[in-house]
Amino acid sequence: MASFCTKCGTAATDDTQFCTKCGAPLGAVASAPAPPAYTPPAAYGLPAAATVQPAPTGGGSNALKIILIIVGIFVGLGILSVCAVMFGIWRVSKVVRVSSIGNGGAVSVSTPSGTMTAGSDAKVSASDLGVDLYPGATQQQGAVRVSTPGGTAVTAAYTTSDSLAKVVDFYKGKLGAGASVFQSDKSAVLTETDTNKKNSVMVTIEGQSDGTTKFSILHSTSSS
Repeated sequence: MASFCTKCGTAATDDTQFCTKCGAPLGAVASAPAPPAYTPPAAYGLPAAATVQPAPTGGGSNALKIILIIVGIFVGLGILSVCAVMFGIWRVSKVVRVSSIGNGGAVSVSTPSGTMTAGSDAKVSASDLGVDLYPGATQQQGAVRVSTPGGTAVTAAYTTSDSLAKVVDFYKGKLGAGASVFQSDKSAVLTETDTNKKNSVMVTIEGQSDGTTKFSILHSTSSS
């Protein structure tokens, strides 16, 4: 039975081992291709190679819970602080009494620790201030009188058309040789305290550019 060269297709007899044209060996059987690997059928409704993912560990959820707890604590502390302030204001409102004096805007504040009166109607006298007032001086707004169980304090401010030197000389004479005097070209502070340190008077004097002089007097007493 005639055969053919698998390389060039030349006819050859059965007893011929090599092709007479190209010299390729005859009778070689081409190796059959390997059968494809067996792949088991996929389960119904699932992909052929399904991969199972590991379940989340839940670390992110725990961190979120901790953050929410911390935020809640801070919010709670803020609410408690506001409540404490409001309670303090309410308690103060129960013990503090504010009233007006006259028509000049003076106000009196009464607390369990004492009273304070301030304003233009809070008139003070020489006896209140512990020293004579400078002749012709005009009281300014802002006089204050404070009374507590431990003592009193009265202060008032004045102006005069006289010079700084005249006002300083006047209060040097009124406070006496025992007064402490600190003086510069434009201001002076005179202080006098009794031997028991229960009565003190301080006069602060300041010259103005227009030639006038402003001064304030602070008189404090101690009951202890």
